[in-house]
Amino acid sequence: MKKFIAMLLLAIAVLSVVGCGSKSNSKHDETAKEKTKETAPDGSIIEESTAEETNPENGLPLSKQPDPNAPVLDTVVVYAMVNGSMSQVMDSVDELTEQALLDKLIELGTVGATTKLVSFETEETGETQPAGPGATEGQQTMTIKKGKLVLSDFAAGENFDEETAKQAVADTYALNYELSECEVTIQ
Repeated sequence: MKKFIAMLLLAIAVLSVVGCGSKSNSKHDETAKEKTKETAPDGSIIEESTAEETNPENGLPLSKQPDPNAPVLDTVVVYAMVNGSMSQVMDSVDELTEQALLDKLIELGTVGATTKLVSFETEETGETQPAGPGATEGQQTMTIKKGKLVLSDFAAGENFDEETAKQAVADTYALNYELSECEVTIQ
């Protein structure tokens, strides 16, 4: 008996879905179009909209074009504490410089505000590695670089011990300057 009731309910559900489906009756479509052109249930007039013209350069509608006066920013990735765990945080700076990256580390709480940049140098190791996707035709390999960062008055951020903060700074500089490693020295 339960199977019979279940089959009966299933048949009713199928028939109701089929009965409520859309029909491609042209008279039905014309009636629907006429209704949308007239008035909405609240009495307001509905106007038929036309497709907005797009910019052929970027394919965006003309009303959604980027601001030509907006500043161009560099995107950086900074290691910081997020919800109690170390995470990579994407942010932006006016220009990628050693000081701007340290300022972003201070802003996000990885290092203390007293930390100062003494110097930052990169050097080629003499080794190369295959170039990744997006490399130009003539660039099949890229040179491997390492960096040396010297800081003074170093203070770890609120949720960091000194070694973790130091490693976060090294990883941040290595990632943003595409280095194989970055040695951090504290004066």
